[in-house]
This record gives sequence, C-alpha cells and structure tokens, in this order.
Amino acid sequence: MVAHTLAAVAALLRMGGPLQGRPQAYPLNCRGGVPLAFDTLSSPSDTGTAVGLAVTFVANPVAAGADGQGLQPGTCAWVDRPVSDAEPRRLFVAIHYMDSTPARTVGDTAMYWSFLAYNSGSGHLVGEGYRHWHAASPPLPMSTQPTAAPRRGSWLPFDPANLPWYVAAWVAIVGMPMLFFTGWWSGWRRLARFYPDRDGGRGRAFSCGNMVMALANYRGGVRVKPDESHLHFSTWMLYRPGHPPFSVPWSDIKATRDGWPWFPFKGMPVVRLTIARYPTLRILLPRMIGERIVAESGGRLQLTEPPPAR
Repeated sequence: MVAHTLAAVAALLRMGGPLQGRPQAYPLNCRGGVPLAFDTLSSPSDTGTAVGLAVTFVANPVAAGADGQGLQPGTCAWVDRPVSDAEPRRLFVAIHYMDSTPARTVGDTAMYWSFLAYNSGSGHLVGEGYRHWHAASPPLPMSTQPTAAPRRGSWLPFDPANLPWYVAAWVAIVGMPMLFFTGWWSGWRRLARFYPDRDGGRGRAFSCGNMVMALANYRGGVRVKPDESHLHFSTWMLYRPGHPPFSVPWSDIKATRDGWPWFPFKGMPVVRLTIARYPTLRILLPRMIGERIVAESGGRLQLTEPPPAR
C-alpha cells in the first residue's frame, strides 16, 4: 500500500512543474447559430454546481466589436481583432448547471456570448468568465461564477497549478511519517542496526520486485546488490526515510523455497530469505529474483527446499 501511494506521488510530482501565472484574459465574443456548438465535458456531479462545456466555433473574418455587432452567425472573434490562424477554435468554460442558454444559442442567431478567455497552449482557449445576452436586450454584466475552467480536459476541485504544493504538503504530513512507521513495523530498521551499510560500490544493483518483509509489501521500491562478501539492501530515494541501507554477509543468509502467503496468489513460488541475527523475520522475494541472487552469490548462497511438513 505504501509503495502504491508513493509511486502515485512520484508520478504526480513528475507531472507538476514550476508555478506560472495564467496568461492575460481578453474578451472573446460569439454569436449563436450554426455551426456554433456546445459539448458537455463534465457533469454537475463532478464539479458541484458547474457543468464543463467545450464551445466549438468558426473564426469570424473581422473583429467582433464590444457587443458582437461585427459577428456573423455561428462565429466568434476577439473584441478588437479576429481569431488568428494560429489560435484554437475551441474554448473550455464552466457555467452553472441550471443555465439553459447554450441550448437556445445554437438555434438563435440573436443570442450572443462574451468570454474572458486566454490561450491555454494546449489546443484550446480557456474561459475564466462569461456573459450572454439577446439582441433585443442589453448585455448582462460578465459572470465570474463559476470560475473553474478545465486544463488539458481535467476537472479538479482545485487549481491544477497548485498541485505540486498539495503533493509536497501530503508527502510532508502523511508520506514521511508513514515511511518511518513502515521501516519500524517491517523490521527494516532493526536489520539496519544489526547489519550496518558496507556497500563499497562493487557489484550491480537490481530491483526486488514485490518483496515482502514481515507484513509490508515493498512493490518495486527495494534494490539488492550482491558482491563477494555481502548482499546489500537499499531503497529508491523516494522510500529512503525510515529505510537506511544495510549489508548482510553471505554467511548470515539462508535461502529456501516457499509459497506466497496471501490470496489471490496464495502458494505462488517464492524464495524466502532467513537472516541469522533476526531469524523470525520473513523476507519473501519473487522466485526469479531469489534465484538470481543465489546465482550471483558465486556459490556463497545455496537455495534449499523447505523441510517436509509434519
């Protein structure tokens, strides 16, 4: 569980980046009628009272003007200039789920919309605010509720630009204490006290895959490195808190064949390592990893069969 959670944290951190301010938003006006189209991106159940829409339009050949007086039916343009060839023809915006104006707009060329929009750089414009009006009535003030707008098609209950900060806070408040607790609970820290790190840089490290220590399952987070005198255990940097590296001499290790203890893979062949100074600690490795360790021990470690059941 710990490994899955921290792997997700790592993925999230890779997705994040330096925080950047949003580009300046400018008024983009649109006029109803074909081929203007409103497509639903998210339902109210995903965003509370907001529904996410994608507005697909044709670029008007001239500027829209303050109230859309320069627009042809079904087109959009910036207030002071047309949409350029390099700019997207699709806009993402969030509106109140009770607003039925999009459905009326498609069939009514007298309906107008104005969006405070900017280019996301991801193939679409983003609307931060909007208003709509009919040609027979004056324009309404710009609405900024709801202000949430999708980025890269994702609807989240917070600004995605702040995601790295949320992840960092989660790691500091939850992830680090969880790692220290797991290192104590699994027996890792006790082994590190018994067998200090003596890795001299020789040998080649490789991942242990789904290694079980006590009841903790380290899913790909542990590496081992055999050399002529020791089997060295370490973790990837993300797992390092609470898990100092340690080195066990070959003479203190016993390898036997065993079976995976839990469903749904109960009985699947694994290799069990028994450590002389902590013989009650169960360390299980995937069969191929265990056999590789035995092979790279240079004959210092033998793989034995389990004693017959009585």
